[in-house]
Amino acid sequence: MQRTRTRPKILLVEDYADSRQMLTLLLEGMDYCVLPAANGQDALITAANNDIDLVLTDFNLPDMTGPTVARNVRKLDRLTYIPVVMLTAIDAYEHRSLAAEAGCDAFFIKPPDFEMLKATIERLLQLKKDMAGVAVDTAFN
Repeated sequence: MQRTRTRPKILLVEDYADSRQMLTLLLEGMDYCVLPAANGQDALITAANNDIDLVLTDFNLPDMTGPTVARNVRKLDRLTYIPVVMLTAIDAYEHRSLAAEAGCDAFFIKPPDFEMLKATIERLLQLKKDMAGVAVDTAFN
C-alpha cells in the first residue's frame, strides 16, 4: 500500500495583502499548504480549527502582536510545541527580545532571505517530526 504524503500546513499571519500573497506563492512553490490570516484573531480561529505544522507571523498586526499570536496559539493543547517563525520590517532589539520571550523559534527581517527562510522552515518541521517520534516511542516504554 502506497502512502500519500500530506503537505505540511503553514499558518501565515500577515496583515498586508501584497506581502501575504507573495509569501503564500513562495511557500506554495516550496510545496507547503498555506492557511492565510490577515490578523491575529483570524490566526487564532484558523489554528483552533486546523491541523497546522508551523506558524509564520508578522510582528505588527492590526489587533495584536506576533508574540501574542505565538503565545495564544501555543495555549491550544495540541499546538503547545508548534514551531513559530517571526517576521518584522523593523530590526529592533525590542522586537527580537519580545519574540524570544514568546518562544519564537526563528526571527527574520523583511524581506527575508528566502533560501534561509526555506532552510529554517524545513529544519523546524523536521525537528517537530523528530520530536513527535520521540513522544510516540517513549509512550510505549
